[in-house]
Amino acid sequence: MRYLGLWDVVRLGLFACQGAVLLSVAPLSQAQEPINVGFLWHMHQPQYRPGETITQTDASGVFSFSVTDVHNQRLGPYTDWPKDAIQSGLALSHLGAQVSFSGSLIQNLNTLEAAGVNGGQWTNWESSYQTAAGWDTALGNPRMDLVNFGFNHPLMPLLDTRDITMQIKLQKRMHELTWGTGASGGVPFSKGIFPPETAFSSRIIPALVAEGIEWSIVDSIHLERATQGYPHTNASNLFAPNKADQINPAIPANQWVQLNNLWAPSRVAAPFAYRPHNVQHVDPATGAVSKIVAVPAARYEGNEDGRGGFGALQYEQVMSQYQQFNTDPDHPMFVLLHHDGDNFGGGSDSYYHSNFQNMVNWAQGNNDYDVTTIQDYLERYPVAANDVVHIENGSWAGADNGDPEFKKWLGDPDPNTGWSPDRNSWAVLTAAKNRVFTADDIAPATNLDNIINATGTPTERAWRFLMAAESSDYWYWDGTEVWDSNVTLGSNLAVAQADQVINAYFGQETTPPSVFVPQRESYNPGGDEWGPGVEPSDFEVWTYAYDVSGLTDVVLKYRVDADGENPLSSIENETYAGGAEVGNWISVPMSSSDVAPPGNILSPTYRAERFGGVITGLEDVLVDYYVEAVDGLGNIAKTDIQHVFVGSSATNPGGDAVMIGPDPAIAGESVTVTYDPAGGPLNGTAQVFLHYGFDGWTTVMQDLAMGWDAVEETWSLTVPTISTASQLDIVFNDGEGVWDNNNGADWHFDMTGAEPPVFVMDGALDAGAEQIATDSGQALYAAMDGDVLYVATDDAGEGEDVFIYLALSPGALTNANWDKAGDVAQWDAYLADENDNDYEGWFDVTGFAEAATGSNGGVLEGIIDLVQRFGSLPDEVYLAVGRYQSADGGSLTGQTPGAVLANGDIEAIEYVLFSLLLEGDLDGDGFVGIDDLNLILSNWNQNVTAGDLSAGDFDGDGFVGIGDLGGVLGNWNAGSPPGVQATNAIPEPGALAIWGVLGLLLRRRGTV
Repeated sequence: MRYLGLWDVVRLGLFACQGAVLLSVAPLSQAQEPINVGFLWHMHQPQYRPGETITQTDASGVFSFSVTDVHNQRLGPYTDWPKDAIQSGLALSHLGAQVSFSGSLIQNLNTLEAAGVNGGQWTNWESSYQTAAGWDTALGNPRMDLVNFGFNHPLMPLLDTRDITMQIKLQKRMHELTWGTGASGGVPFSKGIFPPETAFSSRIIPALVAEGIEWSIVDSIHLERATQGYPHTNASNLFAPNKADQINPAIPANQWVQLNNLWAPSRVAAPFAYRPHNVQHVDPATGAVSKIVAVPAARYEGNEDGRGGFGALQYEQVMSQYQQFNTDPDHPMFVLLHHDGDNFGGGSDSYYHSNFQNMVNWAQGNNDYDVTTIQDYLERYPVAANDVVHIENGSWAGADNGDPEFKKWLGDPDPNTGWSPDRNSWAVLTAAKNRVFTADDIAPATNLDNIINATGTPTERAWRFLMAAESSDYWYWDGTEVWDSNVTLGSNLAVAQADQVINAYFGQETTPPSVFVPQRESYNPGGDEWGPGVEPSDFEVWTYAYDVSGLTDVVLKYRVDADGENPLSSIENETYAGGAEVGNWISVPMSSSDVAPPGNILSPTYRAERFGGVITGLEDVLVDYYVEAVDGLGNIAKTDIQHVFVGSSATNPGGDAVMIGPDPAIAGESVTVTYDPAGGPLNGTAQVFLHYGFDGWTTVMQDLAMGWDAVEETWSLTVPTISTASQLDIVFNDGEGVWDNNNGADWHFDMTGAEPPVFVMDGALDAGAEQIATDSGQALYAAMDGDVLYVATDDAGEGEDVFIYLALSPGALTNANWDKAGDVAQWDAYLADENDNDYEGWFDVTGFAEAATGSNGGVLEGIIDLVQRFGSLPDEVYLAVGRYQSADGGSLTGQTPGAVLANGDIEAIEYVLFSLLLEGDLDGDGFVGIDDLNLILSNWNQNVTAGDLSAGDFDGDGFVGIGDLGGVLGNWNAGSPPGVQATNAIPEPGALAIWGVLGLLLRRRGTV
């Protein structure tokens, strides 16, 4: 006898009732195509000291550790482990991986190979990569795609087209020297690039296109943040995007998915951020458009995969959360997992061997997923020509969350000294670039090998040192050991060579000034960042500028957009010439300044000065701006045009007193409320309580004590919100009757991301409610959706008060609530309906709760978030209904369940148990469906821990098989799909057909 596989079940069902089974397959997955999964493994080590090999650096003793040993510890990732991983999946037609292997790392390994380190362990280190790159996918593309990169790991968005291009040229030449090219029988050049640090800006596109690159990996969050209606949360550790970037069309609210089972503080856009799109750059001088395909890398999934791969990332449990949106067969979702391939879990033996093998096994047995290379995906599913998006500047999660200002490489100055090692490095590099560019214009470099080896002409040697000085590592590791001086060291070496050319031809140069990418302070003028208040609308644009021949003028140019919109269909905002959609340019002279470095910092030969100009008097407008610099010989440089939406610092609905963060608040997520009592009725109060609710006070939460910040002299508190709210309502009190309600207006803030309510509080029984007890015509109903419990009972009519008691475990008898006669077994919360004055509400609750009553003949109903009340979701609760005479001291007139002891009390044994574990609901989401079935299928025919629902063992026998499958299929579609209005659990035709399959399977089991 052999075990039954999934497809045995399907085939048997097809023979039994072909048409019905076709109906049954649809609920299992709406996907027309499998979700595609891909990998990018990043391999890099820097030139630890410009002008030195790693053996020379070790010999100098400048570092407290062995640079050679850093490489030796990564022998596996730099030699054969990636090949082993790909080899394990050769049976999969499209499986492969992208690998970024920096030129500086190749140089380091060649040095170790030549030195015979550790008995020659690095001999032929590159051969495994050569082998893996020689294996082809079903479409004839390399299974190991050695993607383009920058030779010295530069942060490309903060460089110019000229040096980005040289970095790529050198990287390609090193590839050719190491592995050959397709033309020479070696490894062909990739059509894609992994920009270092996943740092992307549309301004790097011209350099990529010039080098024949067709696609670039980008971080998914910067595509999402550039979307209208993005549900921002400060939990992402990024402040809100600027409205100028949010020009991608809004997507449906239900396609913003909050991922579980991994670190994912912000919602993801499915399928939008899991599909490649075109992204473009417009030449501001000519209007010429250049495009490239942007391939989003899944920010949170990739981060989790980098902790160890399959197992660390629960592939199916995570990806199934957005599988329902994978409905376009021409553009199926692509989950690209990118991370360092030589660090931490992502660089371990287990990642490339046992865990990757487990991933391969999973993919081979799961038709809902397909592992692929990027090139194979793009050839099978080309991006439509009209699919053009905008991507916000920024990098990956591992670089201080990759903000759009690149603050990991542009750290703010010390407020006391004005000194920033990061910014000093950019000032030095800006001057060095200009001198190297000038030398190259006078006596061009012609031999890439000379640049790689720091030989040849002075210009070629100058380029080599400049490229080393651009290593982003030197900024990333600033503040430790020698890193703060490395940019200056490389720049000094570069200009020493360049000056040999410049000094011989001084006065004849035609190179325009070098201008660092303009920055602004604040990033969100007139909007929210991290502080307790809105940023000022006036803002400064600053940069560094330098020219060999000196500068005569540095000017900030800005103009105001006519309607506050910058559609992707128009280029008028992107060109200097503009058009009817924009105003005229206004000039603001920029003033220069400089900060002398501390004594322990290497002195630069040249350093560019800082230039700043302030834009004032604008509110609620979209602004275009750029910087123009003129040198002493009349050569002019103009930066690319940037855009910023300037808000109004008076738009905060909280005025000077109240601030929320994030703003707008996101329905279902926490919000921080900050209150400044100065000048108000609660100024000087010992304690302030937050009184808040939602949607015009239709839901009111329990008052909570706020915390005092003695430095800021403000009160603050972080509180949960409800997922269905579109407005946050706030007032404050001191707990003793003194209120601050904004002079009667209260404070009201818009919220975003509201979901349709699963349970409607209207005094009518919800369709999905289950009757769990009844007595003398008084019924008790209950239902669950996620963490929310729904309860209801019949309205008793006027003259009686009705209570629904809720307890994790009913306690000892205690005095009845509301001074009623008798006792009640201790409750944890209760829902009350005072019929004489039509009052209803929850008591003894923490967090979200709502209630409603209908007219006579309706119901008293309520919902409560059990996790917020109890700290976690219990497996079961106890419920009871009590009806009392309305007057104080009123006696018990009825109870549900019925009395066991007719003594006028509600005893513990007179509560009814309500299990929160839906039969067949293995993942605990309140719905029996595809996620539960996948838990069984992922462990099919496996021994597991007996009773482990998360492993699919429904029947508790320690083996996942037909008994477990029957348990889930027997309750198929029961409960309420997460985020969907609850309905009666009536089997759909597909579920009935699945039962037919199961029945046939059971009948035939003895002969299979």
